[in-house]
Amino acid sequence: DLADPDDLPLPYAQTMTVAVIYPQTVRNILMLGLGGGSISTYLARFLPEASVTTVEVDPGVIGAAKTYFGLRDSERMRFHAGDGRVFLNRTAETYDLILVDAYRGGYVPFHLLTREFYSLVKERLAPGGAAVFNVHEGTKLYASTVMTLKQVFPALDLYPTGIGEVIAVGSAAALSAEMRERKAAALQARYGFRFQLPQILRRRSDPSASAPGVAIITDDFAPADVYDVLGRQSRRRE
Repeated sequence: DLADPDDLPLPYAQTMTVAVIYPQTVRNILMLGLGGGSISTYLARFLPEASVTTVEVDPGVIGAAKTYFGLRDSERMRFHAGDGRVFLNRTAETYDLILVDAYRGGYVPFHLLTREFYSLVKERLAPGGAAVFNVHEGTKLYASTVMTLKQVFPALDLYPTGIGEVIAVGSAAALSAEMRERKAAALQARYGFRFQLPQILRRRSDPSASAPGVAIITDDFAPADVYDVLGRQSRRRE
């Protein structure tokens, strides 16, 4: 919204911002998936010490965001056209916070759902860093997605939005409830986030215990069958 650049109209986007409480510091941010650029712009606006690199597979999306939403490359905001996993494979840089919001045709591309991808994200985190993922509890792969994330990240917190999307935050070490509340209050007071971190924090839940028969998603996990399931899910939501 050009008239209100601080707005994040979608609940999942508001919820993703809670991830800033998890890293030890938030100076270098990577976002995989641009959309309209609202999350990247929001983080850059409210975290003046941070730089945000955004990777979007579709160059047309970047062009449209620059044309219609006023996005511009700058010292603190950079945009790259390309596949997020390829970008992570090629870069040697590490990030305090990595956000993954990459949907295509209503679902997350399979190669961005696997244990190998999540492990790559974890490898690109700076010490004390955290990764956040937008997943959907309405898909048949939701339980497997959460179990796969749990296998890769020693600590995993979930933030349901109440309308399908669930924000998953993975890190190397869990924060105590007291530390989460203290950091949320301190960051809110320091930066004045439009969407209040302490309020978002109240949505937090723990992932369910491992369930028998829930498969871990790997690169060789029958991708043709997976795409068939994802395609049917996408068509039902259209």
